[in-house]
Amino acid sequence: METLGDDLALLSVRPGGKVHEDRRLAIALAGSELVQLAARGQVDIADGRVVVRHSGRTGNAELDLALESLLHAGRPPKARVWVARPRRGIVTSYLARLEASGALRRESALFGTRWRVADPARVSGAAARLNAIARSAGPVDTAGAAFGGLAHAAGLDAILYRGLANRGLRARLRRIAEGKVAWADPASPAIADAVGGAARAAQAADAARRAAAQAAMSASTAAAVSAATAAAAAAAAAAAASAAGPVS
Repeated sequence: METLGDDLALLSVRPGGKVHEDRRLAIALAGSELVQLAARGQVDIADGRVVVRHSGRTGNAELDLALESLLHAGRPPKARVWVARPRRGIVTSYLARLEASGALRRESALFGTRWRVADPARVSGAAARLNAIARSAGPVDTAGAAFGGLAHAAGLDAILYRGLANRGLRARLRRIAEGKVAWADPASPAIADAVGGAARAAQAADAARRAAAQAAMSASTAAAVSAATAAAAAAAAAAAASAAGPVS
């Protein structure tokens, strides 16, 4: 599970060099950190909230930042609330890690940075692991539940499994994220909360983005209709005045 966040970020890089749904990815990455801290026994769930059991350094810069955030929370947060507020720059940090490891290459472009895959075998390996989870039947192990559920949270199922033929695969990942697929091993409450919380938070963020876009479109349409109506009225008035001719 140590490559969980890296795998999610790597699979989110599209052929054009952009990152798919960076807001959803940020939430999924926060979820991956909570999952890894729980797997290491450093955090747990008590009374529905994430509590730190061991505050020692992890040796992973991103996990250390996540642990520091939990330690400095005024009150132990709920998993869903914590993952819904990923730290600033989390996506860029993971992309930079992948660049440093040789998996990605950064390119400057006219409208920002483009990311290119520099290690296709690593991408293929991550995709194959996710594909095995999506095509599986029956219970999933802890690693599979984390990767499959967070892949759904990041919106990866929508881009990796397009079309009607793959709707069953998308549904499988969604059901894993929602906790509707049994676990093969005893479920960790912290890991289950991290995965489910990330999925719900990502869906809420996506719904908010769509609502904002729709509101902006409606406002733009209303302005356009108003302007067009006013212009038409003015043109009609001018035409009527012209047809009437000069008053003698």
